[in-house]
Amino acid sequence: MIVEGMMPVKDIQQVGAIPLIRDHEGQLCIVLVTTRGSGRWTIPKGNIMAKLEDHKAAEREAREEAGLVGKITKKPLGTYQFWKRQDAHWSLAEVTVFVLDVEGQLDQFKEKGQRDIKAFQPEDAVDAVYEAGLGALIRQAVDFAAVETGAPPQTDPATQA
Repeated sequence: MIVEGMMPVKDIQQVGAIPLIRDHEGQLCIVLVTTRGSGRWTIPKGNIMAKLEDHKAAEREAREEAGLVGKITKKPLGTYQFWKRQDAHWSLAEVTVFVLDVEGQLDQFKEKGQRDIKAFQPEDAVDAVYEAGLGALIRQAVDFAAVETGAPPQTDPATQA
C-alpha cells in the first residue's frame, strides 16, 4: 500500500477467534477482550505462528488473552482488516478469523489482569467493536452457530450493514 508522502509498510497477517458462549439463560453471547494499548473491544487475536496451523494459533490466542478453552473450527469464517499502530507508523493488518465454541475459562492464563473480558449479546458485540468488518464476522458467527445447532439465525438480514 502506498500513500503519497509515506513509505510503504509491510502488511501484518494475524489470526483471531470469535468466542461463542451461552449465558445462564441459554442465549448465545460473544466474548470480547480489550486491547492492551487503546482499551478498545476486540476479539482475541495475534500474529501467525510458524509452527502452528492458523486455527490452532487462534485457539492459543483465546487461551492466552482470555483463558478461554473449547472447540475451534478448522475452516476460517473469513477475514477483516484494521490499522495497527506500530512504533513510528501504522500498518494494515489482516486477521483470519475462526469460531471458538467456548467450553470453559481457565483460572490462570498468560495475560490475566492485562485486559478486560466480557460476554456481549451479539448486537451489543457488533456495536462494541470498532472495525465494521469484524462486526460483520460476528454476525456471521452467530448465524454459523445457529446452523450448527439447528436453531434459526439470530440476526435479521434487514438490519445488517
